[in-house]
Amino acid sequence: MSVLHTLISTKAMALAELYQDTPTWPAGTTFTDSDITVGQQSLTSLAAERGTPCVLIAPSGARQPGEEYRTVVVATVLSCTPRAGWRHPMDVTIDCDLRALDGRVLDTLLLQHPNARHRKTVLVHAPGQQTTIRAWLPETAAPGDLLALTVAGTIALGQVMSHPTRPATGEDDDEQWQGRCLKK
Repeated sequence: MSVLHTLISTKAMALAELYQDTPTWPAGTTFTDSDITVGQQSLTSLAAERGTPCVLIAPSGARQPGEEYRTVVVATVLSCTPRAGWRHPMDVTIDCDLRALDGRVLDTLLLQHPNARHRKTVLVHAPGQQTTIRAWLPETAAPGDLLALTVAGTIALGQVMSHPTRPATGEDDDEQWQGRCLKK
């Protein structure tokens, strides 16, 4: 073994130990062939009860300050569009605003197939948004599937809900209210 090889493998082991203390899923998460359960809550039943997108905040089990919680965001796949050529990733559109998640996503899994082995790179985005998340998903991803994204820290449901924007020239009536202040 060369000195260079020893240095590289030592650095890799140190990085592996660093990431062992930072779990990607909340503490107590279990994976079955057809669902993911966080604590005692099934993510599939959570999405059925609340609709999508929905969030679940749980303790992470990490020891570092600021890493105490993980947020699991469950969204529905709206469309899957293969891109030209075998080297280009597939586009997956979901019903979730990804701007608050950008740079914070730790893992992405399909709820119906969390243990799938044959995965490929896909680009996940919301309709009409430029924010894109690169993920490894099974080739069987299809519209209607539920996608679970784990995020470092806490995210509120209002941050991932897609809100249509109101034109600035509209009148101030309660029927067109979109959840944000549009005063000039």
